[in-house]
Amino acid sequence: MTSPGSGLRTAVTRAGRAAGAVTGQAAMWLRPATALIVPVPEAEPAVGAWLGQPTVAFHGAPLHVTVMYPFVPARSLTAADEAGVADLAGRIEPFAFSLDHVDQFPGVYYLAPVPAPPFVEITERIQRRWPACVPYGGQFDSVVPHVAVAFGTAPPADLAALAARLPIASRVDEFWLLEQGWRGWRTRRRFPLGGR
Repeated sequence: MTSPGSGLRTAVTRAGRAAGAVTGQAAMWLRPATALIVPVPEAEPAVGAWLGQPTVAFHGAPLHVTVMYPFVPARSLTAADEAGVADLAGRIEPFAFSLDHVDQFPGVYYLAPVPAPPFVEITERIQRRWPACVPYGGQFDSVVPHVAVAFGTAPPADLAALAARLPIASRVDEFWLLEQGWRGWRTRRRFPLGGR
């Protein structure tokens, strides 16, 4: 049997979460974020089959490796910023990588790209050019490139079944600039690597 106090605590906790969600939505509307990603469409068939769905997107974002989030806030992003991303992308040669194992952070299951250092180098180059941009707002001590495939305290399906579909070969040949909105993320612009 639960006490009246525990019921009140539960109600207060739920109200707090709801208020936090509303506050987060309002903050997003007032200052929508942007992100720079490397899309990984080659992973979608394997991840989709593992999840039992034909397409995979998280709030409108395709499967990807994030190279900078948050980037410049959407309402502050200028044509000069976009030209700077185009210039930076043009100075990076396309490269191949593979997703060769499943790993996890607390609450996140992901596929790990190998080699990882080129992705970290891209993030560092972006940060040097835009010093105010700090990966994940500085929440983590280091950058760990990853392709998130599921969220939560438990995986939605057997991780061994996903691991059996690896490795997945892919190639980095462009960045996508994503912009946050009420309906999720949308692609604002694509930037080819290597001056293509």
